[in-house]
Amino acid sequence: MTQSNQPSSGAPQYEPPQYGQAPSEQSPFDQPASPYEQPQYGQPQPPRFDQYPQQYAPQPPYPASRPGSGMAIAAFVIGIVALLLAWIPVINVISIVGGIVAVVLGVIAVRKVARGEGGGKGLAVTGIVLAGLAIIGSILINVVFGAVLTEIDKTVQRELGSASAVVEEEVAAGDAEAALDAAESAAAAAVDGEAAPAGDALPLGQSAEMGEYTVAVDAVNLNANEVMADPSLFNSAPEHQYVLLDISVVYNGDEEGDPWFDLLFTFGGSDGRQYDDTGCMATEPNSVVDVPTLTNGGAADYQICLDVPAAATDGGEFFVEETLSFDDNRVYWAVQ
Repeated sequence: MTQSNQPSSGAPQYEPPQYGQAPSEQSPFDQPASPYEQPQYGQPQPPRFDQYPQQYAPQPPYPASRPGSGMAIAAFVIGIVALLLAWIPVINVISIVGGIVAVVLGVIAVRKVARGEGGGKGLAVTGIVLAGLAIIGSILINVVFGAVLTEIDKTVQRELGSASAVVEEEVAAGDAEAALDAAESAAAAAVDGEAAPAGDALPLGQSAEMGEYTVAVDAVNLNANEVMADPSLFNSAPEHQYVLLDISVVYNGDEEGDPWFDLLFTFGGSDGRQYDDTGCMATEPNSVVDVPTLTNGGAADYQICLDVPAAATDGGEFFVEETLSFDDNRVYWAVQ
């Protein structure tokens, strides 16, 4: 029985290529590869995103806090507070303590910056400077405040002592009402800080020792308006009335002396007020500013002007004291 070489109908026919012919581009048996099949060796593999973790951009690191900055800020803040409190008497003791704390913190912060362990050098240095100013200012304010209190206490004691003497005299005379009035007047003068009366005032022309100087008030012109109105002096009219003193001094110190700066002349008026030479801005005919610096034994004569109400000149008296001295050291001269 002979087999037929004819393929059954419906089945694909495969014809092998003839010798010398290239195979057809597609074989009827070739099927498209499944997407789940592995590619053949040597073929490029498509990227599979499920095999690689998702990449994120790196986040910038947060700046680490520098350990020295806190101390620098603390030194700066405490320094400011200490400087603000330095000008209040008594309370500024807190300023001194705070200033010391600020200096310590500032020095520690600066040392940390130098070792590279911290920041805030500018704040630390500023805090140290402010604290130093606060400490110095507090000490100066306390010294001045203490000197003022001492001067007030001496004035009150002096006024009370004078009042006591007057009261005793009035009581001895049997005039109780006059004694009471004298006590009230002295107490009011002590409260107002007026000049104390000087019972041992020197006569004009007599000299006295004042600090490093021998001083004398040689003459007094209670109404020097005409003299001070000299056109060559270029003075303006006084607020009250010009009073002119003729002064002679001898410097006894070992260094140098400037009378215009070292000595302060004051007129205690009968109105219970004081008028010193700093209140007169006029130029005297023989001005103290023309006196040269004196050495030991140097002498000078000059004039001092004051601006005093005319009604206060009668019964008043002059006294001289050292400008920068807190001692209760005054020498009085009687006006008349």
